[in-house]
Amino acid sequence: MPATLKIRGRICDVLLLAAVGGATAFVNEFLSHPETSVFHSIVAIAAWLRGVGVKPAVVTWPAWGYAWLVAWVPQFKWIIWLQVAVGALVLVALSRRLWRRMPRQGMVIAILCVLAVPWHDMQATLYPSGLAGSLLLLGLLNLETALAGNSAKFAVIAGAFVGMAQNFRTEFVLMPFFIALCLLAMKHWRLVEIPSRKPVALFVVIALIFQLPWAFFYHSETGRYSLTESNFGHVMYVSLGSSPGNPWRIEGDDEAAMKAVRDEGYSFSSLSEAGNQVLLRLVWAKITEHPSGLLSRTFQQLRNTVLAPFNWGQPKLDKASTRDIDVLRQELKARLGVGINVVKLNNYRRQNLYFKARRNDAAKLALLYQVAAVGLGSLVFLFGVLGMVFALLRFEATVAPLLVWLLGCAAIYKILQDVLLYYQVNYLNNVYPMFLPFVAISLTEISDRVRGRTLVRAGPDIGR
Repeated sequence: MPATLKIRGRICDVLLLAAVGGATAFVNEFLSHPETSVFHSIVAIAAWLRGVGVKPAVVTWPAWGYAWLVAWVPQFKWIIWLQVAVGALVLVALSRRLWRRMPRQGMVIAILCVLAVPWHDMQATLYPSGLAGSLLLLGLLNLETALAGNSAKFAVIAGAFVGMAQNFRTEFVLMPFFIALCLLAMKHWRLVEIPSRKPVALFVVIALIFQLPWAFFYHSETGRYSLTESNFGHVMYVSLGSSPGNPWRIEGDDEAAMKAVRDEGYSFSSLSEAGNQVLLRLVWAKITEHPSGLLSRTFQQLRNTVLAPFNWGQPKLDKASTRDIDVLRQELKARLGVGINVVKLNNYRRQNLYFKARRNDAAKLALLYQVAAVGLGSLVFLFGVLGMVFALLRFEATVAPLLVWLLGCAAIYKILQDVLLYYQVNYLNNVYPMFLPFVAISLTEISDRVRGRTLVRAGPDIGR
């Protein structure tokens, strides 16, 4: 019997992998994945790292993990294949383990993994977030094994995976510390049971060690040690412009940060270490000048995060339709007051492009897809948060195993970053799977409550 179950489990894994692969292939075929300016910067750094290109003006942004990959993988399409393969395998591994830990919700989680368009779209894009998310998820899977078995080996593996993820996206640098603090708090509240704190400490230390080469590289280039990139001031300045009516009249886009540095009399990039220092001083001065503006900006970012937490991609369109959908999208954002790019909006209105764009049926259909997808993403986010609440309240039907708590820590960490530091519609994509078990918990709890109420109300009628 155990052998039969094992074979059946392997067949299910293969079917799930095929379904995830098919979903990713569909996303790759019908959604657009253009090369961004960020990727072009990475390519330039990669050429320099290999010694075959001129040194770019800024090499401390973006982080060098993806640049090293680009430097040593011969073709870009091989990178896509790598991302897709790793992303699919780790998603199947997550689904399989959650099915064992949460048998009631296992099928729902598996279906949600297949339909995880934000995750699939990210893996099919030449951008560091895809591999960073996969490495983080591998780290959490191994951390659960380490904590459950008090294993130093798996704690080292977990720290190594998360450490590698940090080298692709330094936004994860504080996550090991955040997870460690959350675990200590949850152990105190008896939400989790772990035999020892040693694997947690080892996990944190190994992840930190993996970030040290970047810190030394950063020092060699700037004279200052840093575990993160040199764009922090840039990001913080742009985030002050999240609210259209902000008291500093900052437009929330990259050009605003670049212009702020130039207005201070400097010619270096806002993404450089020098630009970082200038912008951090400006950010502090502006917050001191209008402290209340920080509250309105943060509330706006919270609103943006709830209403548009994930990027579901854009259907492939020709050049004219791509511009038209952006025109329609900016007008819609302006009417909703969410995620507005003021520069683009004003530019499109000056050119009177809206009336032409609204006659483009392909652009309207593509926008309809994006609106529906963003709405679905908002539901995933809200059901995920509701599931966390159910789990914290310890309802009998929603007991969360250790792995789910680890996933929840990762999701909360990224939500806090979005709300407190910056906001972009794609910043939560690399933790999209972390929400899925909580979505399943919400659906189970709601279903149980509805059926329970139905039975209570039906009782007297049956007795008549």
